[in-house]
Amino acid sequence: MRRRRRSWILLPLPLLLLAACSPVDEPVVALAVTDGRPVGLLVTCDDSFSQLGVFENNHPGEAGNRPLIRWGVNGRPTSEVVEVTLFGQPPEGWKVAEAVDIPAAEAGIEVDVEPLTELRPGVTYSVDGSSRRNAISVDFTLADLPRIGPDEVLAPRGHDSTTVVSREAFLRKARDRC
Repeated sequence: MRRRRRSWILLPLPLLLLAACSPVDEPVVALAVTDGRPVGLLVTCDDSFSQLGVFENNHPGEAGNRPLIRWGVNGRPTSEVVEVTLFGQPPEGWKVAEAVDIPAAEAGIEVDVEPLTELRPGVTYSVDGSSRRNAISVDFTLADLPRIGPDEVLAPRGHDSTTVVSREAFLRKARDRC
């Protein structure tokens, strides 16, 4: 009887190890508007190498058939919250990421990457980022920008939707996830 208990205790161990291999995405990225311009926010959680970017998201599920149109910055954060005006100057010590093609060997394709230089009406975009973990991306269009007030952000509400919340509420939730 004692051996059976041990086998039941050890049985979940491989499942836990497999589940621990890839951390879940966290709600640590949001979109704000400052002086009429979109601004990406990233709560970094630590001083790890970080990145924040925006990409065209009009054709999900068609990887390899269309280029990835992207703009982003990366570097080591000097503060817990990094704010970047999209297409603006990167924070001190950060640089604008080059548009480099991405090999996707497991799918047998290479993704062409083109630079994103402006936001256009009717196009869906996603703000994404990573630091210690990957962020849940925030989908938006230009029509969403007027909905975001001075002390508010467009934040993820799960993986498939967004919501406008106070900046402080977003920061509190993101810090809790660090």
